[in-house]
Amino acid sequence: MKNKTFSQDIIPSYENVTTVVKLHGRDVKVHALCTGTVAVKTNFRKKNGIGELAKLNMLFDKHYTEYMPIWVWVIEHPEGLMVVDTGEISAVKNLDKYLAKESAFFRYFFKHSAKFGVAEKDELNYQFEKVNLKLDDVKLVVLTHLHLDHTDGLKFFPKQEIIVGDTEFARASGNMPTTYPSWFKPNKVNYKQNRIDIFNEAFPITSVEDLLYVPTPGHTAGHSSVVFKTDDFDIFFAGDTSYNQGQILRGELAGVNADYKKSGETYKKLMAYATNHKAIYLPSHDANSAMRLQEKSFLI
Repeated sequence: MKNKTFSQDIIPSYENVTTVVKLHGRDVKVHALCTGTVAVKTNFRKKNGIGELAKLNMLFDKHYTEYMPIWVWVIEHPEGLMVVDTGEISAVKNLDKYLAKESAFFRYFFKHSAKFGVAEKDELNYQFEKVNLKLDDVKLVVLTHLHLDHTDGLKFFPKQEIIVGDTEFARASGNMPTTYPSWFKPNKVNYKQNRIDIFNEAFPITSVEDLLYVPTPGHTAGHSSVVFKTDDFDIFFAGDTSYNQGQILRGELAGVNADYKKSGETYKKLMAYATNHKAIYLPSHDANSAMRLQEKSFLI
């Protein structure tokens, strides 16, 4: 689905997209799986105001964006099946019940800043079936950050290794810990120096370091992206570094970001990296992410 404008009242359907890339001369499939949609206040997606005023303007805003996809990325890597983020589940549609154990402030803020279009058939187990994959075959789950539309699908992976950045786990903001599975104890990883240019530090996900967990702070203090270094280009599975590619190109920050200065610095690093490398940039809520990968459309 590409370059299409939707009414705020219409919940679009985004199709899963599978792309084949070359890795060490072999064909590797990358799946974009859509686990429903989310609409947020316009000031949530686009910063309006200075400092804390931008935060207040999210609540005062009466307008919502179009419904955006909630992508989960699955890589059929030679070292095992890798999943980047876990998407959303249908329980989120009943926020009063789902967030009953969270603080009154969080419940109020979330209820008045986001709307979800997620049915049971959108959940990750059904999406895996559509592309003939099995949840039990997943080797590793990588979390870009701990917001619930990236963690709610954790329930499908009780036996798998799960990693998240140590900083993100220690300084999580905007997360809803009461929604985590009771068994959730991820491996908290730290970046290693001299693993990638521009960003410098990264945590190697694979032994040959063709999958790297890279710091892209701003949306949250410890937000990370996953860089997949294929034979022909690099893929940035960017989480919520921005809500769409256009924001990076325009230098447009999201109002919900925890640290606007860090977000701006991350944008500059992304653009610098894309100047030196063929890079495909794939945020989790960009309607065009899956098709950009299929069409090999680069950031610069």
